[in-house]
Amino acid sequence: MIQVFRNVVGKHKDKFPDGREYLLDTDTKEPAKFESVEVLINLFKFNGHDIETKEDLIKWGLNLETVDE
Repeated sequence: MIQVFRNVVGKHKDKFPDGREYLLDTDTKEPAKFESVEVLINLFKFNGHDIETKEDLIKWGLNLETVDE
């Protein structure tokens, strides 16, 4: 499973644990977990974003981390 976050700097950094703002699950308000990068990319595509690769996610300033289920 993977989670997505962006690094937060500046005056808002103290509002996020470890300076990371996680993409949240809209139902649980917990960090969203995805089965694969492909599943995440398809979610962005479904929502109309021009994301095709993991490198595109990185260009957007998004970071991926592996987590346990």
